[in-house]
Amino acid sequence: MNMAADGMAVTVRQIGPTFGAEVSGMPIHGDVTPEALMQFVSFLHRYRVLVLPGLALQPADLVAFSRRFGPLEIHSRFENTLPDHREVFCVGNVERDGMKASFSRGVEQWHADSSYREVPSDASLFYGEVVPPEGGDTLFCDATAAYRALDAATRQRIDGLHAIHSLETLRLWGLRHNPDRSGAVDRQATEFPPVRQPLVRVHPATGAKSLYVCPAVISHIEGMAPDESAALLDMLIAHATHPRFVYRHCWQQGDLVMWDNRAVLHTASLFDHARYQRLMYRTTVAGNAPALAD
Repeated sequence: MNMAADGMAVTVRQIGPTFGAEVSGMPIHGDVTPEALMQFVSFLHRYRVLVLPGLALQPADLVAFSRRFGPLEIHSRFENTLPDHREVFCVGNVERDGMKASFSRGVEQWHADSSYREVPSDASLFYGEVVPPEGGDTLFCDATAAYRALDAATRQRIDGLHAIHSLETLRLWGLRHNPDRSGAVDRQATEFPPVRQPLVRVHPATGAKSLYVCPAVISHIEGMAPDESAALLDMLIAHATHPRFVYRHCWQQGDLVMWDNRAVLHTASLFDHARYQRLMYRTTVAGNAPALAD
């Protein structure tokens, strides 16, 4: 698909089985017209994950572009943000210029960013600053298409259910994989108490329903015994992460990926951190951002 934005040719090519698109020609630096921004947001609503390859961005560029979509969150792990750009959360095994990236040795669980906040984030942007030659991929699952593919009885069963998202649950999960992890998450769990989130989200702009299943963050589903709750969560995440709903992004340096947290889940693959370095910059658009609304 070819369209025009700010006088430039914008090319959109679907890359995932049911979602995901590569976007070329979108203006990133400097002023972006309201028309170009609206077009880009329409792509995000349609494809849910957008890949912009081969960019050369400084942290200030990433922050400026991200702010076009609404206010940005400051991550709860403040110590892993850039000193000069606190909106940028650093992920990987790099330490430099007073910054230490957030690194976990364990297998990451499927999740949507900031689900532990009372108003979760609308979207996230991830930029590949230092990319290992192998591993460290990001996987996305189309939680919207996965919900539509459920049988009618299951959809009826889960519509209206709520789950409790808790940083304490995430802390305990993380300690099982990283026993030497700092106590920072303990403080975060106090700052962000458990919140009640729907098991099925309704997108405010498109009206589409999607599965909101974050296993490492959810302590339980309301009104269910622990075993029943765990079994339902396991079934839903296994369904949502079937290969027919998954796009795997193999990073190249300079890739920028933006995704709609209200429509997809994501996770990361491992990489050999003893041999390679990895540094990713993430910005997060706060919940109910005007630019991402209908």
